[in-house]
Amino acid sequence: MSLPDDRTFFTGHYHSYKWNKKLCFEARDSLFECADQQENSNKYRCPDQLYAYEMWCPPDFRKVHSSLRRKHKIDDQVYDAESLRKINTSKQIISTNHVATY
Repeated sequence: MSLPDDRTFFTGHYHSYKWNKKLCFEARDSLFECADQQENSNKYRCPDQLYAYEMWCPPDFRKVHSSLRRKHKIDDQVYDAESLRKINTSKQIISTNHVATY
């Protein structure tokens, strides 16, 4: 891991903590899939996956990845494909009405 990766994944004192990354990522993925299948995305309705996630992943890892998941869900709701297309199109058009103020 490079230094920026360490800053992303380890925000506390768990840098020397030995943990199984493969089991952690599998537990994370299974918990997020199970929570997405619930009607209200309640992670407590997936007790086995939540237990594995808490057992195999350090707290700092869980905090970062839960925050990233929340941010991605919000971005997916706010920025759909049509709105992104409109924003990109408007930024690509050169306006001739622009007056230089320098």
